[in-house]
Amino acid sequence: MVGGVPVKKILAAIDRSKYKEKVIAYAISLGKAWGAEVTAIHVIDPGRGIPGGRVKEKEKQREEEAERPAEDLLNEAELQAKKEGINLRKEIVEESDTVEKALIDYAKKNNIDVILIGTAGMSAAEEVFIGSVANTVIHHAHCPVFAIR
Repeated sequence: MVGGVPVKKILAAIDRSKYKEKVIAYAISLGKAWGAEVTAIHVIDPGRGIPGGRVKEKEKQREEEAERPAEDLLNEAELQAKKEGINLRKEIVEESDTVEKALIDYAKKNNIDVILIGTAGMSAAEEVFIGSVANTVIHHAHCPVFAIR
């Protein structure tokens, strides 16, 4: 419970960034402290193309190529959680519109209480021109978001 607000579900957004270890560590630590269920999620981008081949074969190959690294990332998080005595749920979500929307929609649909996400700490000017997954999630999620850097 945080300030009288019960925290039962934590969502840790895991990607290939340099912040993934910190996000996992915070998720585990907070999960233990709050007695909360921890879910690690990775959003894959199905749009990454594979040149050549027929459409159906390309789609299947693209899916498999995107899922393998996602599974590796989440398995790494799961191992770290097990060492700390935490059961970690793993979810791979395919991007439907944007990574941000996929994270926000998943959190809302699954009644997540807190989202943990890595951030590069962009300047305001960089966010205007480049955008930021973390920035969008922070401003549009239904629940508190912890930005980890």
